[in-house]
Amino acid sequence: LDPVPVPVPVPVLVPRPRLRRRAVFAFRNLVVILAVGGLSLGACFAAIIPGAQMLAAGHHFTADELKGDLSELSQRTTVYAADGSRLGVLGLEDRDPVTFAEVPPLVINAVIATEDQTFWDNPGIDVGSVFRALVTNASAGEIEQGGSTITQQLVKNRLFRANRNLDKKVRELVLAYRLNQEYTKEEILEEYLNTVYFGSGSYGIRSAAERFFLTTEPAFGAPRGKGLDELNLSEAALLAAVIANPEGDSPFTSPERALERRRETLAAMAHEGYITQAEADYAGLAPLPTVVPPAELRPQTYFVEEVQQRLLADPRLGATEAERLDKVLRGGLDVYTTLDPMAQFHAQTAVNSILPDAPPFTAALVAVEPSTGAVRALVGGPGFDELEYDIVTHAPGRQVGSAWKVITLAAALEAGYSPNDVVDGTSPCTIDNPTYGTYTTANAEPSSGGVMNVRAATVGSVNCAYVRLFSSVGPPRVIDVAHRLGIQQQTLQPYLSVTLGTIEATPLEMATVGATIAAEGVRRDPYFVHKVVEPDGTVVFDESGRPGIPAIPPAVAACEADILQGVITGGTGTRARLPGRAVAGKTGTTDNLADAWFLGFTPQLSATVWHGASSGAVPGAGFGGDIPARIWQAFMSAQLAGQTSAPFPRPGPECNEPGQLVFDFGRVHPWALAALFPPPPFPFGPPLPPGTPTVAGPAPATPPLPPPTPQ
Repeated sequence: LDPVPVPVPVPVLVPRPRLRRRAVFAFRNLVVILAVGGLSLGACFAAIIPGAQMLAAGHHFTADELKGDLSELSQRTTVYAADGSRLGVLGLEDRDPVTFAEVPPLVINAVIATEDQTFWDNPGIDVGSVFRALVTNASAGEIEQGGSTITQQLVKNRLFRANRNLDKKVRELVLAYRLNQEYTKEEILEEYLNTVYFGSGSYGIRSAAERFFLTTEPAFGAPRGKGLDELNLSEAALLAAVIANPEGDSPFTSPERALERRRETLAAMAHEGYITQAEADYAGLAPLPTVVPPAELRPQTYFVEEVQQRLLADPRLGATEAERLDKVLRGGLDVYTTLDPMAQFHAQTAVNSILPDAPPFTAALVAVEPSTGAVRALVGGPGFDELEYDIVTHAPGRQVGSAWKVITLAAALEAGYSPNDVVDGTSPCTIDNPTYGTYTTANAEPSSGGVMNVRAATVGSVNCAYVRLFSSVGPPRVIDVAHRLGIQQQTLQPYLSVTLGTIEATPLEMATVGATIAAEGVRRDPYFVHKVVEPDGTVVFDESGRPGIPAIPPAVAACEADILQGVITGGTGTRARLPGRAVAGKTGTTDNLADAWFLGFTPQLSATVWHGASSGAVPGAGFGGDIPARIWQAFMSAQLAGQTSAPFPRPGPECNEPGQLVFDFGRVHPWALAALFPPPPFPFGPPLPPGTPTVAGPAPATPPLPPPTPQ
């Protein structure tokens, strides 16, 4: 909507004052020197102005009182994705400092013409304006008129932000003069443009440009704030126009006043020779911005919210909560995260395209890179504006159903159990453990069950078989393995129902479990922040090369991945197939179909999808092998497209050990059954009389064999 550009002459930073103006400035400089020196002018002021003694003793004040404060501006923290694109900003004040060289002459000229036309020549004080203001203020007994130069405004905004009085006004004059001696005009203007408030939550010129004026990002077609070098004449004039009264002249709340102030600024620029009157008239016709900037610097996505929470809890950013708050919200940090924008796009697209429009049910997804632990995508539930509760990360999470069987299987394999071990999965079943009590359950599908091996029980997700396996391995061992794989909760109780997912976990924890198995048993705790850099370039921390923690033996991880591939190829997770790729995973469904899960992983990426109601356990979400598996498949097929298909490590010989029998109390080899359960003493009747021939070899077959040869 910008007006057609009009050729603008190269702006002149320093106007060419007339000879008379130069003479006036020379005289004013002399007066200021006398005033600051505390000579007769100070005595004259003392008769009419309270606090003039301070002015008379001005030689005691130096710019040292400012040097420390000029670097204490609150700055926003900027959060970046893994590719360097900006994800969001955090902080108390939306300020991103600029250097003088980064500010276009067009903007500088607009500010000078509006706020301090004598800036380039005055000694930090415009004496004529000061005299008029002093007389007015002395008559009123309070501050009624400012007459401030840009240098004075800088002193006022950085040192005297509240409770202004006559004494502080005098002090302001002295320090402005001293500041002008210690700093160049360019340095003073740079500090001023970074300090001043423009209204609508915009602190500093760069932030104001970004928040006031939007444009379209060519690469993505998404809206973004304008950079300083993208501002046109009307926009530069509007920013300068609102400095004096940021909220009262706001284009968003008082458009008529904003238009009038912009016309005044354009007229001043024309009067000073920065632009022509025709250019001023044309720029005055441009429409005002209408998209109101956000009121607060708050996270706008689940991922950025999680980043903020983790930064505020990170002791590397401060020993106390107050120190971390100051560092994160005022320190101007550059935070580089692990988020892959393309992975995030694919995740959100998969959820949006597969999730049915059936409130109150929603879905969440998180993807973790096994080789690093980097969180590459996160969909935390419904839109962030609707529900700022991140289902992916907020403890305690939700019941995970049969997805927990992945953990029980890892514990069993680590304890020496074989995929060929035989277990009774007949439903319904009652498992009786002398230490952990009795538990009765049934299979999800009544037709499933019977005696089977562990591999088949996993592929079919047979409840009775897995509760018996859990009891046999021992709940303490399974809980220990759960913690090692990535379940962070420390309150797990050794109930026999745990293996059916009756306890809660977050999708992030379950994705970590999958990532650990995919990484050959090495756990790399998930992380969101890769690197944090201070404004001066100091690196606070860098997570490159994070070491992993051995969680389970590589042979156990390889065997488990081999078994879980069967869940995808012919079990409950067939809807998650990725043709041509090695995929392992497990479905999970809770009672009344209230929470549905799919945990799946390839060697490159582990992802977990949850489907349910964000408000709680509402029946009707469905099975984990349905919507969650389909969302997972849609995400992974898009994210891995173009990447080389990688196989899982080949399982070792221990993954094909001969099977034994699994009982509620342990694992038993078949040949040991005779010792444990000896046959009755006379299984075929009373003993024969002495001397009666006996039979050696197998029992008679059908049809009957010839009589055996007597021994």
